[in-house]
Amino acid sequence: MRRVLMVAMLAFAARFAGGQPANVPMSTRRAAATKPKTVTVYTPHKPVIRPRLLPSAEPMIFPKTCGRATWGESELSLLVDTKGRARNVMFLKPSGGMSDRFAITIVSQDRFTPGTLNGKPVVVAETLDLKMEACIARTRNSTGKMISAWELKSSPHQKIREPKDPPQVAELAPLKPPRSELMRRVTRPDFFGNGESAPVVIYSDYANYRPWMPGIKGTCEVSMVVDAHGLPEDLHVLKKLDPGLDLSALEAVRNYRFFPAIRNNEPVPAAVVVSVKFSPPQNQ
Repeated sequence: MRRVLMVAMLAFAARFAGGQPANVPMSTRRAAATKPKTVTVYTPHKPVIRPRLLPSAEPMIFPKTCGRATWGESELSLLVDTKGRARNVMFLKPSGGMSDRFAITIVSQDRFTPGTLNGKPVVVAETLDLKMEACIARTRNSTGKMISAWELKSSPHQKIREPKDPPQVAELAPLKPPRSELMRRVTRPDFFGNGESAPVVIYSDYANYRPWMPGIKGTCEVSMVVDAHGLPEDLHVLKKLDPGLDLSALEAVRNYRFFPAIRNNEPVPAAVVVSVKFSPPQNQ
């Protein structure tokens, strides 16, 4: 049975390595050095027959009881490859909450009938609207331990529609890049050269002013890796200000959404640093 859940994490990972490439075996580096093939991207207009979203191969199961139910809506761009898989999935309009992570998980598991041109499968650009309801439920993890986790409360609503300004060519991002490759390709955005772009914020969240010591003001810096979907990962407080404000900055930045870094027409992970400024409210 298909089940989509997100474990409610209370600790933040600190694996960010300052933007420096990790040590990678020579065999991995040689394989990664092979330039991905550039493909032609088609739009869903005649004579192209557009992809069709297929029903899930496995029935989805949902929690019987749960709390803190919340609705979320996300709009994503994607390429449907010649095998009917979603590739290069990126946010157009994120919800800014947990539902965005569900959206990436759901689309990654979606299967389509490939788009065709003259009977031959081709890569087709699409826009996908997702509406979903999630809640916190008690469930068992892979070791059998009971945990609290975000789960889908009901089946998500998905709708394909015509894309806006789709690319004419693209390189298909790996379906599941190995961790070594992810770390190897992480770089500071200011290192990008011609024809490449750094992540761009498309949604930011408000950081609440909750200091441990009253009257504190200043800037907290948070480092992270923006993955190929535009989601922040591996958050770490680079410049601390106050324990309460540091936590508030982490909570806010975790909800940021980005248009990912682009290199060689392909979305790639990139390391960035976000500055969050705090000052006491004027009425204090």
